[in-house]
Amino acid sequence: MSPLAKEIIDKLNKEEDILLLAEVLDFYEYIKQKKYKDSQKKWSQIDEDEPTEDEIKLYQEYKDIKEEAIPLENIIRELNLNE
Repeated sequence: MSPLAKEIIDKLNKEEDILLLAEVLDFYEYIKQKKYKDSQKKWSQIDEDEPTEDEIKLYQEYKDIKEEAIPLENIIRELNLNE
């Protein structure tokens, strides 16, 4: 935790004015919502592109691989890591 965050938490913890604490919480919620809306706006502005021929080829190669999965327990036994 940053020193600034610790200082703010300590000061708020010592504060006895309930109205002041409520204002701080309201402002925090306002900032949180604003940042959320800004991030949503940025995500909505991202244009998705179509995959290139190379990307399609790589994806097909990945899907076509028929390698058998090796259980982790077998690897641990083979490397004598289970001791």
